[in-house]
Amino acid sequence: MSRKAVCEYLNTQGLKLPAEEVEMAVLAAQTVLHMAQAEIDHSVLFHQDDQTNLTQKLGINEQPSAVRDKVDCLTATDDSLSMMRQLFLAIDSWYSRHRNLSVGLYLMEKHETDHYLLRLVNRGEILPTYIHCDEQQMQLNLFVRTAFTGWLYLIEDINEWLQDGSLTGTQTGLSQLSLPVNDDEGRVIGVIFVSHETIEAFNTTQLIDWIGMAIAIEPLMVNLHAVVNAAATRGINDDSYRIQ
Repeated sequence: MSRKAVCEYLNTQGLKLPAEEVEMAVLAAQTVLHMAQAEIDHSVLFHQDDQTNLTQKLGINEQPSAVRDKVDCLTATDDSLSMMRQLFLAIDSWYSRHRNLSVGLYLMEKHETDHYLLRLVNRGEILPTYIHCDEQQMQLNLFVRTAFTGWLYLIEDINEWLQDGSLTGTQTGLSQLSLPVNDDEGRVIGVIFVSHETIEAFNTTQLIDWIGMAIAIEPLMVNLHAVVNAAATRGINDDSYRIQ
């Protein structure tokens, strides 16, 4: 399955990278998702500065993890807390390994004709928690552009994009990478955003690793996408925390 997913991702993005190396990166990310073990306080998983009630959106059961049955996070469909924990540990592992300035994992949320990005994981510099996917935000945030277009973007020098007007506003870091997370039909259901404090910071190894992560987390993101969008349909959301 991973080889097919890898080839589809690379072909869709027009990337000429060795498929076998990307497949190994997927397997490495899957191993972290399966094997990483750590108890994480809710204040870390669900940042206190969030502008939305993430536990409510995800239907999180507050039952202590010590008394919960261990589940396979790649196949579980009804344990949002376990999936969030493994996503955090996997993203944190890559963040620490590559010494990035900041990493954000976003989930797509749909409201009738509008789309929003809901931050699930954030390491390093604080990124927006909930953001409207409109043209204004596309000019301000590379990850919104990826959500709009479905394209992977790699910026080697953010100043060049600011100078020619491709991006505006205050940016995080001097290099940025934004990758779509797709479901099995190719629809964007999430985005990984990575920044670094130096220009030309993303070598081929880092790019391959983050692509592997984007592919590996697809089953978890599909499940969380279903939970969040079911909650949105039921009208759980509150307009007061939306960033316009």
